[in-house]
Amino acid sequence: MSTRGEMSPRRCRRRTAPPASLPDADDLLREILLRLPPRPSSLPRASLVCKRWRSIVSDPQFQRRFRAHHGKPPLLGFFLNNPFSCPSVPMLDRPDRIPGARFSMPVHESNHIIDCRHGLVLFLSPWPPRRLLVWDPVAREQRRLVSPPEVDSEQMLIFNGAVLRPARGQGCSSSHFRVALVARDRSCTRVSVCLYSSETGIWSNIKSLQLKFLPLERASTLIGNSICWLLPVHPQNVILEFDLDKHTLAMTELPAPVEPYKKLWIVPAEDGGLGFIHLSQFHAKLWKRKPDSNGLDVWVLNRAIEFEELRPTCIGHPLALVGFAEASNAVLVQTDSGVFMVYLQSTGFKKLSNLSVFCLHYPFEYFYPAGKIQITHIFPYAA
Repeated sequence: MSTRGEMSPRRCRRRTAPPASLPDADDLLREILLRLPPRPSSLPRASLVCKRWRSIVSDPQFQRRFRAHHGKPPLLGFFLNNPFSCPSVPMLDRPDRIPGARFSMPVHESNHIIDCRHGLVLFLSPWPPRRLLVWDPVAREQRRLVSPPEVDSEQMLIFNGAVLRPARGQGCSSSHFRVALVARDRSCTRVSVCLYSSETGIWSNIKSLQLKFLPLERASTLIGNSICWLLPVHPQNVILEFDLDKHTLAMTELPAPVEPYKKLWIVPAEDGGLGFIHLSQFHAKLWKRKPDSNGLDVWVLNRAIEFEELRPTCIGHPLALVGFAEASNAVLVQTDSGVFMVYLQSTGFKKLSNLSVFCLHYPFEYFYPAGKIQITHIFPYAA
């Protein structure tokens, strides 16, 4: 308590920090639009609001941020392996459903689909000289390639392949791509792989392994930086691995009791390494490759998934694997009543179609851009 004549202490004024500057209006709008769901209708519908919104969502830098923000692209649909056509089956409901006509193209020269990845579809003609067609359904672009004579001759036959965009290109709009071809000799005792880069326009040197196998068709799987194919070999199936950076070719045998071929598919392990799934009755086993105490790679049973919910869908035929969606980490399972998608992480099920005939499925996973290119661009043949 102060007495008369004493000066009361001066009350200190608290210095207030200057108010934080608000972000630019366009920057704030970008952050909002960035959080739209990665469905095909999101950016196209946003672009119709006004010129300002269209300018933002059509900007390539924004679209790169949009893809990076959401990570994995949505599953728009899948293509069916048909010897006379390449029908597409859309996955999403309206307004995100991509019309079938948008993803349909005349398949000339009996072109046959052999791979689909990163928004690109790879076709191969059945007779020498083998013509390759890389198709971008969203951009409506086609690129035709001529296979190298070393893998397309009287002695060597192409029977499989893979297509992908550059690294980190899962939803990339880059026009560059790479194509890997797998060929065999007439006696099926040697397998060879070569790689094409659209950036250089050159086929790599051919890498080969001596291996007696059956050249059955099966889509590739991208594991890390390697493209992998499953090859049936008696008595053990093998996985063929091609390193995209080192251009090396290696072979890994699967555990002896793992058969038959239609019940196997290469999938990434939980740590991103090499793995595979094996169906047996109404359950599946997930295997992964890991080094043992001596540093040698061995197969280890990781976990099992029960498929009892699919038992009522099977009348007489066993379950079969017909595809794998890499970005969704889900296998496609064929039953007597249709095709189901089984998510490996959550083990959830989803029915895709009523197709009951065995047919390989090639999932189409991609970010649908804000703008739609209406003109189809045809590029000349590349040597």
